[in-house]
Amino acid sequence: MTGKERMVAALKHQEPDRVPIGEMGIDYPVIERVLGHETFYRAKIKERQAIWAGRRSEVVAGQKRDLVDLALALEWDFVPVFLTYSDKVDYRPARFLDDHTWEDAEGNTWQESVEIGDAICTKPDEVTQKDIQRLLTEPLVIDESQFELVRYVVEKLGHTHFIIARGWHSPASWLDGTFPVPGEGLNMHMDTFVLRLVDEPQFVCELLDAYTKRALEYAHALIKAGVDAVQMNADYCYNDGPWVSPSQFREYIQPRMKQHCDAIHQAGAFVLKHTDGNSLRLLPLMIEAGMDALHGIQPSCGMGIKKLKELFGKQITFFGAVECDTFVQGTPPQIEKEVEDCLRDGAPGGGFVLTSSNSIQAGAKYENRSEERRVGKECRSRW
Repeated sequence: MTGKERMVAALKHQEPDRVPIGEMGIDYPVIERVLGHETFYRAKIKERQAIWAGRRSEVVAGQKRDLVDLALALEWDFVPVFLTYSDKVDYRPARFLDDHTWEDAEGNTWQESVEIGDAICTKPDEVTQKDIQRLLTEPLVIDESQFELVRYVVEKLGHTHFIIARGWHSPASWLDGTFPVPGEGLNMHMDTFVLRLVDEPQFVCELLDAYTKRALEYAHALIKAGVDAVQMNADYCYNDGPWVSPSQFREYIQPRMKQHCDAIHQAGAFVLKHTDGNSLRLLPLMIEAGMDALHGIQPSCGMGIKKLKELFGKQITFFGAVECDTFVQGTPPQIEKEVEDCLRDGAPGGGFVLTSSNSIQAGAKYENRSEERRVGKECRSRW
């Protein structure tokens, strides 16, 4: 079977010839060890600074080359893609507040974080009725240069690999309009969103409708460009449970999630839903909305693959779930055990894709990533 055939089988709850593998993201330190050279793919602040310095062509060429080379080197079955930097936009900060803090053209304040090696949005610009009307009335404009990465990957790998579209922060191109996605879509702090949901429910409904409309415009453009699936990226949960109650979710979020799922399915693609944390209380509602798969599964948050397969394994496919923290803080024997546990609990009956619990982060130890690949390659045909 090809990687694409494996993924389709897993999403249809059929057992492929072996468990499909891949990652929605690997940060640059591990990529550079795998490929043996510097990369701008998922290079965080280094990538941003190169863009600010006018090196857009170099950055995008590196994204294209290195994503394809990485997928082939690690024998992935699926490959994530996103809209990349336009060659017609100046991405330099509107102004610097200090050496590590700046405002962008939309009025959001960003700060470089040494801990994560990237920037975080510390003060989002306030979303107003004017922003809602702009999204509802102004047409989406995506210039052809933003498709450069997507078209390249589809051309090189689309016949053998399953291509998954995801949102991205630069430029902000979101595929989930149902909930805040800081820096990527609805750029709002979670506490602000939850308070406004209680105090101004009509405003929040209009806001989510506007962001959903734009998310689906992005999704349709990417499906037309050749992707096989769309990942909705918003985190509905934290470690202990959902940010909103199940009743609030049913009233405000689920109808718009269903709108996403229906539109993406009608366009011929699968729907992956990413959310970190413990989503057990929301999963029946998310499944009811029509998603095909769940990504971002964290066993340490009470989301073990065995439990999920027993409860929901006949309804959705699971992407997971070797803990991100184990890649950073653990040892190869711990990785070996987690991979074997995932395969034992997830693989029987299909409906399972082996990944990390989120992504391979910048602090991950290379020997742990290598061990995951070794064990996964040796064991994924057993079940």
